[in-house]
Amino acid sequence: MIPKHTIDEIFETVKIEEVVGDFITLKKRGVNLLGLCPFHNEKTPSFTVSPTKGIYKCFGCGEGGNSVSFLMDKEHYNYPEALKYLAKKYNIEVEEEEMTSEQTQIANEKDSLYILSTFANTFFIKSLWEKEEGQNIGLSYFRERGFNEEIIKKFELGYSPKNQSALYNATIKNSFSKEYFLKSGLGFKVSDKVIVDRFKDRVMFPIHSFSGRILGFGGRALNKNAKAKYQNSPESSIYNKSKVLYGIFFAKNQISKLDNCYIVEGYTDVIAMHQKGIENVVSASGTSLTTEQVKLISRFTKNITILFDGDSAGIKASFRGVDMILKEGMNVKVIPFPDKHDPDSFSKTLSSDDFKLFLKNNSKDFITYKTSILFSESEKDPMKRVEIIKEIIESIALIPDYLTRTEYCKICSKILDVKESVLLRDIDQNRKKGNSNIRNKGVEEKPNKETIVSKNSKIINSEKEIIRIIINYGNEELEFNNEKMTVGKFIIEELQADSISIQDKLYNLMFNKLEKIILADTEIKHNDFVNHENHEINKLTIDLISNEHVISDNWVKRHKIYTGVEKNNLKKTAEKAILSLKLQHIEFNIEAIQNKMKSGEITIDDISLLKNLIEIKKKIASKIGRGLS
Repeated sequence: MIPKHTIDEIFETVKIEEVVGDFITLKKRGVNLLGLCPFHNEKTPSFTVSPTKGIYKCFGCGEGGNSVSFLMDKEHYNYPEALKYLAKKYNIEVEEEEMTSEQTQIANEKDSLYILSTFANTFFIKSLWEKEEGQNIGLSYFRERGFNEEIIKKFELGYSPKNQSALYNATIKNSFSKEYFLKSGLGFKVSDKVIVDRFKDRVMFPIHSFSGRILGFGGRALNKNAKAKYQNSPESSIYNKSKVLYGIFFAKNQISKLDNCYIVEGYTDVIAMHQKGIENVVSASGTSLTTEQVKLISRFTKNITILFDGDSAGIKASFRGVDMILKEGMNVKVIPFPDKHDPDSFSKTLSSDDFKLFLKNNSKDFITYKTSILFSESEKDPMKRVEIIKEIIESIALIPDYLTRTEYCKICSKILDVKESVLLRDIDQNRKKGNSNIRNKGVEEKPNKETIVSKNSKIINSEKEIIRIIINYGNEELEFNNEKMTVGKFIIEELQADSISIQDKLYNLMFNKLEKIILADTEIKHNDFVNHENHEINKLTIDLISNEHVISDNWVKRHKIYTGVEKNNLKKTAEKAILSLKLQHIEFNIEAIQNKMKSGEITIDDISLLKNLIEIKKKIASKIGRGLS
């Protein structure tokens, strides 16, 4: 664990222009530097580095951050790795805080297992290329699968000999302990005196971590009498299969660059697609996709495309897994393959260009695809049709974004021939039940009159504006109702008065941190947020304090527009932001009641509440329209 004083020293020492300059060419532009963005393809430079603020911001793709976040995004380091890289660059000694004996033991075990896994991987590779058995059996198998030498070496494929203790004997000979050999899952005890290799007589697929370390292995049996065709390493202190994706080490840069991640079923599917020049592909390694794996992908893209084998039963079984992806707020598309084909087999029937064209032309939106597939099978069966509608409603209800749900309702209402208002109502009820797969039985769930608001994009945008004003001007002292107070305290008190909370998860986290600082009457410091260990917080902060007109000295001179204007009208800016957020909440509540009205479920209380909300809306809109005079 790196102590805080060392982290502070690193941030005080590093020069962002030097860190970024190691990776891209920067040219001086006024007080800032400009270059081609490393995070997206561009011909005109829009990537701006501000040495005075210690931040970078691309006004093309929106990426922004500090020295640490740059390394995390560009080189895919985690937070401690990025700090250590900078410490080494600037000759800062990192004395990690002393660990407890238990922490030391765990760290030592992990280090030993990493070293042992690397040794085993080298052993399997040598067995494949340098031993006659490996060449005749393992290498022949890979070549029969159509894998060329370059791709075999890229993925470090190997072979585990038939000798039941070949690897174990090699590890003992090289001074590795029997204890760690067993803990690694590379072998197991048959008796007190006999330990055998788990993967004997199999071709080997090493499983790499996010940063390229060997975590474990998958082994495919070549003997037809083997109990299991594929066998994977058991979980250990370095291998947790629910948090690992096969191929992520080789795919991460392309996933980020192409803003899409293909998900396939097996190791060979990943390798076959790489051989066709498609590298933004991963596999869950024969297990069901997990939330942790989806979150790993979301670090690079919000777009997932699932490649289904050409088997209708398999496609339907995969629907449940896709629902989990939707719940994480990801955009999901699917590509079904022809019957009896998977990505590996089908890729061999086409050239690289034709295969890429197939993927492009056959990509379908998941919700509409699922609706069409299920509905086509139930058109003539009313009861089955009802079940299908409920299933589609459950999938849409999982999507966090309100506008996305609404758009899907419009599309699905046409396919299913069900009123959009009915779908919206049932989806709302489903969400209120916590998406717990409880089927809607037509029981009315009355809205909470206090807060019938759920998250939507307009509210989120208003929340972002509130946070932007606080982080930029929260320390400024103004006069409100003959009383002096800071902008930050004024905003907080106004929101508290109407019991308005910030709904977006990240904005709420940021708001809570700002609120603690403000209520403690201490100063908001940008560096505390720009250099925050939470990657999302420092990226959001940089986004909020960076303005293309502010950071670009050239732009200011050319257009003769200066940012002091907003600061001179802070009172109106803050009041307008608060009223806008309140207005969005009211409008959403009004819309919710109007949707109930369309479905004929309106009550007297709802009508009374609607009238009050409309009256309040008029007053707020009028005040905003008059410029808050």
